[in-house]
Amino acid sequence: MSKIFRRTHDPIWHLQLGVIVVIILQLLTAPALLPYNKFLLIGLEILLMAALAVVTPDAYHRVSRPRRTLTMSLITIIAVVNMVSLLLLLEVLINGHTTLTGRELLANGVAIYVTNIFMFALGYWEMDGGGPDRRTTRRSGVDFLFTQMAHPKFSPAGWLPGFTDYLYLSATNVTNFASADTVPLSHRAKILMMIQSITALVTVVLVAARAISILG
Repeated sequence: MSKIFRRTHDPIWHLQLGVIVVIILQLLTAPALLPYNKFLLIGLEILLMAALAVVTPDAYHRVSRPRRTLTMSLITIIAVVNMVSLLLLLEVLINGHTTLTGRELLANGVAIYVTNIFMFALGYWEMDGGGPDRRTTRRSGVDFLFTQMAHPKFSPAGWLPGFTDYLYLSATNVTNFASADTVPLSHRAKILMMIQSITALVTVVLVAARAISILG
C-alpha cells in the first residue's frame, strides 16, 4: 500500500513550484503595492521553502509537526502580502494618487488575481485532511470530496489528491465562483472558498475594471 501512496502523492517540489510562481508574481508587483521591501519578503519565503525541504521526512509518509508549522507560516506570509497588496491597490484606485500608469495598475491587478489562485491552492493542499502527511497515513477525514473519491472506478487504488487537483479547484473557484466538480465538506473549506471568491470578485470588478477605464 505504501508504494501506491508514493506513486499517487505529490513530491515536495510541487509545493515549491507553486511558491516559486508566487515569488515571480511578487517580483513583478510594484513596490508601492507591497507591505514591505519586496526582496526581504521574498528572501524570507525562500528561506522557509528551503527549511521545508530539509525538515520534510520521507516525503509525506509520516506526520511531521515542523513541516506543518513551516508550511503554514509560508502560506500565511503569502496570504498576508497578497491581501495587503489588494488593499493598497484599492486605496490607490479610490484616491487616484499614484505614479503608476493604467497598464501598470492592470498588470498588478492580474498579478494579485493569479497569486490568489496559487495562494489558495497551497492553502487547500495543506488544510485538506490535516495536510499531505495525514492524508497519506489516513489519520483524519477530508475537507473536499473529489470526483475520484465519489467514483473510485475512475481512479487507481489508493488515489490521493495532489497539488494539481487543488490548483484546479482554486482556479475554477475564482472563475466560476464555485468549484467545478469538487465538493467542500467541512465548514472551514466552505469559508475559505467563500473568502477566495469574494477576493477574486473584488479584484476583477473593482481593480481590473477601473484599470481598464484608466487605459481608455
